[in-house]
Amino acid sequence: MTIDLEKERVERRLPAATLVLTATILPALCLLVWHPWSANMGDLRVYYLSARAFVDGQDIYDIPGQGLGFTYPPFAALLFAPFSIGIGFARVLITVASASALLVIGWTTAKALRWGPLTALGIAFAALAFEPVRSTFGLGQVNLVLLALLMLDLVGPMPRRFRGVLIGVATGIKLTPGIFILFLLITRRFREAAVAAGTTVATMALAYAVMPRATIDFWTRYIFDPSRPGPAHYISNQSLHGAIARLAGGPAVPLWLLAATVVGVGGLLIARRLHDRGLPFEAVVVAALTGLLVSPISWTGHWVWIVPAAALTWSYCSKVLSWRTAWTVGLTAVFVSGLPWWLPFAHDQEFHYNAVQSVIANAYLLGAAGLIAQSANSDARIRYTWRLRS
Repeated sequence: MTIDLEKERVERRLPAATLVLTATILPALCLLVWHPWSANMGDLRVYYLSARAFVDGQDIYDIPGQGLGFTYPPFAALLFAPFSIGIGFARVLITVASASALLVIGWTTAKALRWGPLTALGIAFAALAFEPVRSTFGLGQVNLVLLALLMLDLVGPMPRRFRGVLIGVATGIKLTPGIFILFLLITRRFREAAVAAGTTVATMALAYAVMPRATIDFWTRYIFDPSRPGPAHYISNQSLHGAIARLAGGPAVPLWLLAATVVGVGGLLIARRLHDRGLPFEAVVVAALTGLLVSPISWTGHWVWIVPAAALTWSYCSKVLSWRTAWTVGLTAVFVSGLPWWLPFAHDQEFHYNAVQSVIANAYLLGAAGLIAQSANSDARIRYTWRLRS
């Protein structure tokens, strides 16, 4: 405890200029590592083409030669409009935005764990080692930006009267953050839930005012089209839906709906219990992991929640030699190595895994289950109480 207090005092004495200079290194590093002017960034190309279609007054959901279709609500295309300037500009913009989001994620995570600014920067830089973060940069996805919005709203310094707004915006961009509206409801934060739901509805209304045909098509056709995101059994899908599809040899929607309902209700109840016990950050992480598990599609890039989740898990470790430390090291290794990608995949090879390969193929899902169980452990109260006293 004395060592931690001394570390905190040292971090507070660090000049602000030093912290700012260190922070500016991250976007530059990301631009150098991922070479956005020549990187693949396949998902960003979908955003770019849809943005161009919006600007040109074309159908954002039916673009010849686009390959995978645009799967986000029309509101996302409105926000992606600057991408239409050019694909090179879009690549630089999404890389810088994601790197900046990492700094926000590191800061809000450290704040939630009562760690100092130097540790916050360490989290942001260390996050680059995780496969979901690398995939997000390599494909040009918006996962880190959405995570930053959610962290600011849920555990950041968002003014109380505005809490829920960023959750609503994130849900308007990509529906899966809507799990946090349910989270706010079950934790009896009804005003914040109403603000989040109202903001989500506002994004839909704005999209309808600008693109009425596309909005109607999305909510009546495309949202129900399972083929648009890609095959559920593909190795990258680390949700319950993906695991069941791989094990069943094809889509098994009734079984997935049953499993998703049980896991969703159970996960949210655990999140509420943690919140009621005075563990708000643990509750947010459990709700996020529950959302990833029950979503029909959770590509490995969507698992950027491993950044705050891993920081939380490492905060549990008080001894070098303990089962908790060993578990945390193993979990970190799974997400750093991108373990599922080590298997043969594509062309339906996922249907032919043996027992050991099936465990590896669902490593992210199993890791999330372990994280939820760890957060629900009664020892969390002891760790949190110790943190407050320190």
